Amino acid sequence: MESQPTNRTAAHGLSRRQFLQATGGVALGALLAACAAPAAAPSGGAAGEAAPAQGAKEINFLVRPDIRSAYAADAAAEAWNAEFEQKIVLDEPAGAADTKIQAAMAAGDLIWDGFAVIEGPWAIESWVSRQLIQPLDDLIAVSTVPDADKVIPAIIPSVLESSKYEGKQYTIPGNVGSVALGWFFEPLEAAGVEPPQTWDEVRAAAEKIKEAAPDWTPYDAACSPLCDLIAMIWGATSTPLTDEGLVDWTGEASTAALTWMQEMVAAELMPGVHSESFGNWLKGGTAIMSSYDVHGTMAQQTFGVDAATTGINIRREKDNPQAGAPFWLNGSVVLQNAENPQGMIDFYLWWFGPSNKATGQQIATVAAKPAYQYTYDEFIAGDPVQQWQIDGIELVRNSVPFPANLFWGIQNTAAAPWIEKALDPANNLSAAEAMQSALDEMHIEMDKLRS
Repeated sequence: MESQPTNRTAAHGLSRRQFLQATGGVALGALLAACAAPAAAPSGGAAGEAAPAQGAKEINFLVRPDIRSAYAADAAAEAWNAEFEQKIVLDEPAGAADTKIQAAMAAGDLIWDGFAVIEGPWAIESWVSRQLIQPLDDLIAVSTVPDADKVIPAIIPSVLESSKYEGKQYTIPGNVGSVALGWFFEPLEAAGVEPPQTWDEVRAAAEKIKEAAPDWTPYDAACSPLCDLIAMIWGATSTPLTDEGLVDWTGEASTAALTWMQEMVAAELMPGVHSESFGNWLKGGTAIMSSYDVHGTMAQQTFGVDAATTGINIRREKDNPQAGAPFWLNGSVVLQNAENPQGMIDFYLWWFGPSNKATGQQIATVAAKPAYQYTYDEFIAGDPVQQWQIDGIELVRNSVPFPANLFWGIQNTAAAPWIEKALDPANNLSAAEAMQSALDEMHIEMDKLRS
């Protein structure tokens, strides 16, 4: 990549097209994989003499293109093939990976042993219920790759919980995403405000930015409902979920958060529609944003490390993070009916293991927020530029995980339009009315799913 501008005036003037060119055309959908830069070629793999189980049987690995880059999978495969007798072959899905895998299973011609990645815990039950993936516990227990026994104990505990379903582990996590505030320093300095953490601080900062730096959108969220209402619920209550495994859409925290957003929109401190929100951040047009927490890093890669940064999830009370932050993991899985499941899990344990310094550094510096404590200890701790990762993972460590159920998509589909309706003053719709309507729609769709 070309060197990036470091002055903040240049950052504000960069177009979205220039940003996408500078970052290699990173798509918004790839942000869930926390991939924001070309993958650096690792210098080598883990040392070890013990060969994986099952002799020289080939391992066939299906890898999503953004993960292939973010995790430097090609370089890892090359290092593995140089070290071990079993060889791994990489492939990319054409279209939806789950559809392709399910069709291959139905036809009896499955050629892959594993896939990277699925988002946990959101997607796990769906993949399990369709019998696309298998539990990993027994495969992990008998692995003979070096340091195999050190991998699972090093996973951040809340992340490990989110890699499981009904007590069984189904994914080997690579990195973790969560929602967090981020900001450009230029508009904050122009307004004379410190980086905000709470609802009140964001509101106060946005008011001053609107006056002092009117060319900037004072505040926005990257997507709805994950980065706006859900993020605010997590930072406002210690019980963000209901007994039926849903976000507490009609609870006090949700109603208060949506009312806060309505007031922000009415005061022209944030837009009511999020369709262009991340694009505006990409070109340096939004001062403060609640987003996937790599947005600060993406801004730094384009505008310079002193232009912007990532903080932590917005909270209601400064000294009380409540449920923490909404988070998810990017996890590699072993497919049901795989020809070489042991070889696949052996590769995963080596890939993310403590001896594989190349992948550890790759995820620490490119993919961001590794799932393993030893990666933080070796590659992130003590680096002030990466402090946001330490802060972010510590919040995740103490956050309430999402449940592994089939309702995530239903909730998003129902909630997003009702949030947008509530944020449009023309609808004269209260926060409580909007969220009750959304919940009613969720129950209708859940009943269909159960029938």
